[in-house]
Amino acid sequence: MSLQTYLPQAPLSDYVHLLWYWKDYHPPHPRERILPGGMMEIVINLTAEPFQITYPQAGTQTQRISGAMAAGARSQHFLIDTTRPATLLAVWFKPGGALPFFGVPAADLHNLHLPLETLWGTAAKDLYEQLLEAPSPAACFRILEGALLRRLLAGAERHRAVEYALALLRRQPQPQRIAAIVDEIALSPTRFIQLFRDDVGFAPKLFCRIQRFQQALRLAAHDPTRSWADVALTCGYYDQSHFINDFQAFAGIPPGAYVPQSRDHPSNLPVFD
Repeated sequence: MSLQTYLPQAPLSDYVHLLWYWKDYHPPHPRERILPGGMMEIVINLTAEPFQITYPQAGTQTQRISGAMAAGARSQHFLIDTTRPATLLAVWFKPGGALPFFGVPAADLHNLHLPLETLWGTAAKDLYEQLLEAPSPAACFRILEGALLRRLLAGAERHRAVEYALALLRRQPQPQRIAAIVDEIALSPTRFIQLFRDDVGFAPKLFCRIQRFQQALRLAAHDPTRSWADVALTCGYYDQSHFINDFQAFAGIPPGAYVPQSRDHPSNLPVFD
């Protein structure tokens, strides 16, 4: 298996965190638990097998999607099948960055996976065929970057109030800051929440909870000897009980069962049973 990443140039860099290409992804575990990260994605399977995604919250319902897939911002975990080798190409959007590319409010895609063709029409199929013929990962990055740039130039602009709020909440994802932000941007709380949900995928308070949860995952993955009590305190939870409840809600497991695939992939958990 080999992973390659690519950082797009401006103006895409304002919206896209990175592109990545993983050839022959085939880990030793048969499934992975993917924890919510608060951002939207495009994932393209360049092998014949479809994505197989299971949602424990929906009674282990499994969804199969072939080719290119759009993933909405998530507040729930899900499971992916990893029993077959797959070559994957993906776009990780920054929080609030996907709106110009998908053409629908981000809130409409919350906790959803769907074929990219549902949003892009025949353009998704044309892109997929070009990527299948690309001779190298670098060529895939160029093709995908060009497609994204064309959609950005034709897409909707993000609301400035949401951009301002995201800049503050990414640095300090504390729900108590939201009221102060609303006072600064001169919008009613109801209007601000509506705009935030349309651009980001969920309400500001839930966004903060997920960002704080992700901060805790990064701390734990980079230092497995660190106590969960210290992680909770560092990330601004009221107490350890508050932290455990949030962790269980997002991960579906208690903190003590958390074993990430690696320190660089704290949201991917191997599943062997």
